[in-house]
Amino acid sequence: MDAAAASRLIALQFPELANRPVTALRAKGTDNHILRIGDDLCARFPKAPWANETARREADALPVFAGAPIAVPAVYGLGAPGEGFPNAWSVLGWLPGEALEDGAVVNERDEAERLAGFFRFVRSRPPDNAFRPGKANNGRGGPLADRTPAFEAALARLPAVNGDWARRIWRVALGAGLPDAPVWLHGDVHPGNVLVENGRICGVIDWGLCGVGDGACDLLTAWAMFGQEARSVFRSAIGADEAEWLRGAGWALSMAVIYLPYAYEHGLRSDMSETMIARLKEDFA
Repeated sequence: MDAAAASRLIALQFPELANRPVTALRAKGTDNHILRIGDDLCARFPKAPWANETARREADALPVFAGAPIAVPAVYGLGAPGEGFPNAWSVLGWLPGEALEDGAVVNERDEAERLAGFFRFVRSRPPDNAFRPGKANNGRGGPLADRTPAFEAALARLPAVNGDWARRIWRVALGAGLPDAPVWLHGDVHPGNVLVENGRICGVIDWGLCGVGDGACDLLTAWAMFGQEARSVFRSAIGADEAEWLRGAGWALSMAVIYLPYAYEHGLRSDMSETMIARLKEDFA
């Protein structure tokens, strides 16, 4: 999906945007092509098979989180397949800021507390069973045990990761029980999906994998974003008990392990997943 193809599709389905410049952004993620539409909008086109339903899911869910203490994108409209593009796509409001993974600097302790407050807000929204975990969101928020086959297959392809250690942590996470009730979750808050402006987190983007399930899934953020001291602040501020924290560690471990072979084999950025594993080792030696 290049700028010319996107422009044709945008003009066809959103004619009021036809005269706006469309600019493709440097590809970083694995799920979507992202293009700017003028100064205040962007278009998101799923580019991987597992992401085919994410545009529709994101557009349907985002209005639930209007008024969040950290900004989320507003939905302008949902695009239909056309002009050779086979999937739904979306037009969203553009949020200012620099992705944390691109070098933005924050005070980790302060922002860990603020981000925990954001997650408390997300969890406070009334659950919608239409967003229960499943294939459409890669099972984010579902039972950790469902990830065991993919976890084991990926671990076997990572000789640099201590398999005995990883399996021990995985067993502990699986034994940590189940949540009392399903809650809303983002499912993918990491430095690539967090925007920073003037040293503060100002936006959380990419809601295509959100859902209603085990909120421990969102605790993966602790190991994706924060050092050990800030992780403790985050845990306290979000109110995670021991069982939830252990399930969160399981989510962080499985996300890193499952992604790494794919990243290595496709020449993608892998430092975040490697950092997550190193941080998990700090907490679970």
